[in-house]
Amino acid sequence: MLRKLMKYEFMATSRVFLPLFAALIILSAVNKLLSFLPMAAPQVIGTVVSVILMIGIIVLTLILTLQRFRNNLLSNEGHLMMTLPVSTDRIILSKMFVAAIWSVASVIVVFLSIMIMAITEINFSDLGRVLRPVRELIAAYPMQTIVYIIEAVIAIALSLFSGILLLYACMALSMLVNKRRGLFTFGAFIVITTAMQTVFAILIAVVAALGLNDLLNIVDLGIFGQSQVAIAAWMGCEAALFVAFYFTTRHMLKKRLNLQ
Repeated sequence: MLRKLMKYEFMATSRVFLPLFAALIILSAVNKLLSFLPMAAPQVIGTVVSVILMIGIIVLTLILTLQRFRNNLLSNEGHLMMTLPVSTDRIILSKMFVAAIWSVASVIVVFLSIMIMAITEINFSDLGRVLRPVRELIAAYPMQTIVYIIEAVIAIALSLFSGILLLYACMALSMLVNKRRGLFTFGAFIVITTAMQTVFAILIAVVAALGLNDLLNIVDLGIFGQSQVAIAAWMGCEAALFVAFYFTTRHMLKKRLNLQ
């Protein structure tokens, strides 16, 4: 059932994203061709339009993430969605996964469009010299590199999922009020993010006060071991945020559903 929910979510959102992605790639290619003309004005105009479209895609990804959740679950459509023979968990996960995939796709498309417009300005020989130390490091420490890559993918995924669930949780909490839910959602986002920053600042201060950095140096875990401790702490915080935002959203949809 999760697969079917994601399929329908993709079908609904692809009507917006795919034309925009295609337009940005085509416009970037046309802008690259315009750069070979002796006149600078067409290229300048094309570059400005491309940048505006890039920003628009990133902003639209955020807006559509909010809109799909709100319209499907917190408005009149929620009467239909919540009566489907499917669990609340699968509904939340389907929207989260689709939103995450489109977010990654948006970043990739923007990056590709930038590469298309800048391809002739890239000096690949200089780039090879810059990347040579990286290749040597990978060759010297292959296992550690694989561990870092896996951890980076997991950490990025956790950060992306927890960020999406933060938006969902703020919108779900708006069901506590009957009016001005948009304002309440924005206020909840400010309060939660401020609280998160405060807690992280306190944790960093506590770590410094207890001298845990000095303890790690005494234990002599090495650079790799110390980095693993830091990465594990970061991923633990992201996982805790993921769980907190997920179950907040789940509780509001299951126990405090208040549709408009």
